[in-house]
Amino acid sequence: MNKTEFLIGRSGLDLLDDFYPDDLPNEWRFDYYSTLFKTLALKIDTDEDLDQIFIELEDSDEVFELVISIEQAQLLDADQLASKLKRIHQYRSQFNLFCELDEQPSDKVMAILSDYQVCLQSNKKLTLDLNTKLIADKHLYFNQLPILYTYNVWDEEQIRDFLQDISLINIKTVLICKHAESETLNKIRIIAEILGF
Repeated sequence: MNKTEFLIGRSGLDLLDDFYPDDLPNEWRFDYYSTLFKTLALKIDTDEDLDQIFIELEDSDEVFELVISIEQAQLLDADQLASKLKRIHQYRSQFNLFCELDEQPSDKVMAILSDYQVCLQSNKKLTLDLNTKLIADKHLYFNQLPILYTYNVWDEEQIRDFLQDISLINIKTVLICKHAESETLNKIRIIAEILGF
């Protein structure tokens, strides 16, 4: 039996379609978004009010995975990484730290990351003491949940084929579709449900 469950979302709350009601205040966007989608990626230096989002997540019983993404240059510099994480360290159990990288992180960087739920995505094979999966030609290294970050926007057939391909991971997986608008995210969610994921 397939145990794959996809949590589907996007990067950032700035949807360009008519997803949000016109009169919705900016500070309520996360609350509105999280009623329909089960994951969201935000940059570590986002303009969103992370403290408020963490409070909302703590008070909620809903399944939701917040992904905090960090640039490779920020992650590979141990001092910069420690500085960036200091602000959100107290909330570390409420998010997954994510980075796309093509270089091996240092032992010092990995020691800092050991205190976090983390997933690293690479086009290259790296040597890391983490769970490893190869999905859609991407190497995922994670200690909690695999996070697959894609820039593609597909039609319905491509969505179905992609979900079937990556369903072989056989565990709960976060799927972040960077440029997807709400209509595409809904299609992905519906197709995943029809396929039994």
